[in-house]
Amino acid sequence: MKGSRRIHERIPAEVRERVEHAAPEELWSAGEPLPGGRGTARLLALGDHRVIFIKRERRGGMAASLLPDLYLLEGPFRREWEMACRLAEAGLAPQPYAQVFRPAGPLFAVFTLSQAIPEAPSLLGLWMEGRLGQGQLRAAGAAVGRLHRAGLLHGDLNAGNLLLDEGGAALFLDLRHSTLGPVPPSAGPRGRNLLRLSRSLHKLHHLRSLPWPEGCWEALAEGYAAGWGEREPWLEAWIIRSRRGFGLSHLRWRLLG
Repeated sequence: MKGSRRIHERIPAEVRERVEHAAPEELWSAGEPLPGGRGTARLLALGDHRVIFIKRERRGGMAASLLPDLYLLEGPFRREWEMACRLAEAGLAPQPYAQVFRPAGPLFAVFTLSQAIPEAPSLLGLWMEGRLGQGQLRAAGAAVGRLHRAGLLHGDLNAGNLLLDEGGAALFLDLRHSTLGPVPPSAGPRGRNLLRLSRSLHKLHHLRSLPWPEGCWEALAEGYAAGWGEREPWLEAWIIRSRRGFGLSHLRWRLLG
């Protein structure tokens, strides 16, 4: 797969032409950086002002200091592509357009292009703008419930990977470390997955000094129950655990960002 391009049939014609002929770094350099995250995503204008979301895949945490954006195994990216296509069909992810692999010796860099949703900010964006209220939190929780009902456990469920438009529709990004099964997962894995979102919100609260939205955890739990289809007993324990926070994790967050 190194040096190849995976292109979806639904890619707009003008986007396909650029993707097939331009070097991925050229497309990346032409994009406008997005705020937040690790600087891995940009918006790219192609054709009649069509805006495309382009992402340069990068590692996080300690691994980023060794090989920040080079990879050996193609399998995780193929699985992510397949999951994104399936979730796009279900209205839970932006339409993927292309994956471009640029070889670097035995390794490769990866650039992913997909449909951009400029009118759908992330939970992080809403929170930073002071617009994250109970309505948005319920919509976010409902989206996670629907995601779990579809059989997917998001491998990096955080406030930057969940987009919400003004109508309350939600889309998920960054599916590479996710798992998708033929049936919905049981309560234990779903509860642990939802705790990833709790950790993300606590991390942002700690690092960015963002004020807690009123009724944050209750609104998320209420939304999750609606999206999943029923209010399950474990959600009450999840609320208590989420309120409590995550101990000394703030020290690691300060060190690693």
